[in-house]
Amino acid sequence: MVGSADNDMEMTREEFMMIRDFIHERSGIYFGENKEYLVRNRLSKRMADLGIKTVRDYFYHVKYDVSLKEFNRLMTLVTTNETSFFRNEPQLHCFSEEVLPALIEKKLQSPASRHVKIWSAGCSTGEEPYTLAMIMLERLKSYPGFTVEIIANDISEAVLRKARQGEYAGMTLRNVRPEFLNRYFTKLGDSYRVKPEVKALVKFSHMNLNEPRKSYVISAADAIFCRNVMIYFSDGVRKQLVRGFYNALNPGGYFFIGHSETLHGISKAFKLVYLKNALVYQKEVAGVAGQPRKTTPPQEILACASGGAQRALDLLSKIKPVTART
Repeated sequence: MVGSADNDMEMTREEFMMIRDFIHERSGIYFGENKEYLVRNRLSKRMADLGIKTVRDYFYHVKYDVSLKEFNRLMTLVTTNETSFFRNEPQLHCFSEEVLPALIEKKLQSPASRHVKIWSAGCSTGEEPYTLAMIMLERLKSYPGFTVEIIANDISEAVLRKARQGEYAGMTLRNVRPEFLNRYFTKLGDSYRVKPEVKALVKFSHMNLNEPRKSYVISAADAIFCRNVMIYFSDGVRKQLVRGFYNALNPGGYFFIGHSETLHGISKAFKLVYLKNALVYQKEVAGVAGQPRKTTPPQEILACASGGAQRALDLLSKIKPVTART
């Protein structure tokens, strides 16, 4: 029930689990029991605005809203959309200086393939896809004829509206170099608006990543960025998401997740690549259709095995025996 005028809402454990399980079922986002306070605080003002007195009444209100407007509002309330331009610069250096040149070189070998496709999954208010667009514009200056497509989506309609507007101010711009501000933004008083040539590379759309049918329509991506998004999902949903990302990538494509995230225990499909600036997952290139995979002859396998065993014995022979202390 709603308490005093300051919207200090009371919520039973049963009501929390009801809302928590509903959010998880619909979006894949999972809140542990230690997040009960967060859910309660985010809901209290919204319920007061709607004049709804109990969490149970709000649950039925959002569950049976066929327009999904309230569900979209709920997603905006419970998801944290803190981001900035050029966030996690080592990863972006890796993309700009190592991954992108490798992709371009590969595409130069096929005259019919001069299109680079990037997917920003969970794009929030647009800073990440616009950052990628600026990097692409810088890198492709020397490669005329290339086209770029950046697909960006989020579950929150509110943050997508802000992303499409492309107007920013304050701390979100703190990592943007002055020359990039001048080149790719238009100053509007205390804020900056992304220029049309940057916007033209990004296609924003609403997507619930927990709906596989929608995520599977994206294919032939050269790189996918899903950074600090999967931390909100349960393990089962993460596994489903990663399968979808794997299928969406071209062979040899790259998968960027948050620098503190890992696919350990989630998927073994990707190869972890140790590059100069960062670690990145890659979808390995399978053998060319119609050609057998290169295999190692049995005699070479035996030679390698015996050689390794001999090296191990040589190392062991150099270890001095440990004498017991008295």
